[in-house]
Amino acid sequence: MKTLFKSRWRVSLMEFLDFKRIGYAYEREEWVLRSFDRFATQHPRQSLRHVIQLWLARIPNRQAIRRSHDFTVIRQLCLFRQRIDPHAFVPDDVSLAPSARTHFQPCLLSISQVKELLRCENKRHGPLTRARIRTLLLVLYCTGLRVGEAIKLHLVDVDLKQGCFRVGPSKGRVRWVPFGRDLAGELKHWLDVRRHAGFVLTPQTTLFEREDGEPENRQSICETLTVLFRQCGLKPKRGRKGLRVHDLRHVFCIHRLQRWYRAGVDPGPLLPWLSAYLGHVDLLGTEKYLRATPELLAASSKRFLRSLSFDPAEP
Repeated sequence: MKTLFKSRWRVSLMEFLDFKRIGYAYEREEWVLRSFDRFATQHPRQSLRHVIQLWLARIPNRQAIRRSHDFTVIRQLCLFRQRIDPHAFVPDDVSLAPSARTHFQPCLLSISQVKELLRCENKRHGPLTRARIRTLLLVLYCTGLRVGEAIKLHLVDVDLKQGCFRVGPSKGRVRWVPFGRDLAGELKHWLDVRRHAGFVLTPQTTLFEREDGEPENRQSICETLTVLFRQCGLKPKRGRKGLRVHDLRHVFCIHRLQRWYRAGVDPGPLLPWLSAYLGHVDLLGTEKYLRATPELLAASSKRFLRSLSFDPAEP
């Protein structure tokens, strides 16, 4: 096996990475570990604590949320080392990387905006690429899957007759995600387009395989979708504001709540089912997706008035 790390903590780094890769891609975090290892190799005589301090301060004016994320990954590495050596150093000093919270608010689309997004096409792409992107958008919106989960789906994970995906291992778990007949029809159409284009489909073919025959990767598809969002006017030409790919997961949850309210269903008892559907361990992970929107507030107000036998249409 190729050695990924070269510092004096290379053994611990490799063992920690192998442990984290069990049921989880750990891609972004692997990049952090590689960065730390390169820095530690350049400072061979420094203690682990001092290397961590210098490494976190290597980029002046770095965003607090990114510095905090890097610190979290390295602290997890130290906790892993402590399982073997009780005296191993674990950084607890918050001054190394102050806790940071992002104030980024998700962009919640209306039904009409979702339809407009699906109609929007990047003319620079060929018809096969445009069909693939549209189908991926439908999967993200209709099921709330994480984009990383969607692009890792293989055809063996897709059951069009039963209408469900087999997702995982993701976050260390495997789950079944049901979907409706309309999405099943769109997926069947996408696969037929692939076959007519001359592609050979096997059970191990990825659902969103690229036109060059390679599996889609997260960074590439996020960049492609970001360009599409800007083209549709849902994101500024520059900056991080506006619609993100992960916001489609938020949109799925909000629209699910709206449909429950419109159907006169009490969403309370159904929230644990929604949490399991999204792949969360409990409702704490689902809370950030449940936001009060004007549509939800209006629907909940009407439901409350009906519970009081009050007709808002009467004077």
